[in-house]
Amino acid sequence: MKLYVKFSDKEGDVMNRAERRKLQKKGIPVKKEPVINIKYSDVQKMKDEAIKKAADTAFLLMLGLPVLVLRDNWGFGTVRLERFIDQVIDMYEAFNEGYLTLDDIHKVIEEETGIEILRE
Repeated sequence: MKLYVKFSDKEGDVMNRAERRKLQKKGIPVKKEPVINIKYSDVQKMKDEAIKKAADTAFLLMLGLPVLVLRDNWGFGTVRLERFIDQVIDMYEAFNEGYLTLDDIHKVIEEETGIEILRE
């Protein structure tokens, strides 16, 4: 009877040296995980790309939710939804360019409506 062990490339399935040697002594071929040298600037670039992707995904979610609410609950049509989306994107760009801060936005909302958006 032969024993076959499947190893995946998933992060949690990486064996340490002792585990690999134990399997090798049993005659099971073990593939060693390759060592990759990478520059700090490359790591930083990957982190920056991941942060941008996460921020873009969060923005699209936080834009999509209000659009659905405006459509489903208040009957907004295509024209008003497009205007809303354009205005939100304009505000987002102003935020990204430093013309607005999150605190500014919350302060104006509270002053003009009495609604306080809390940040934990």
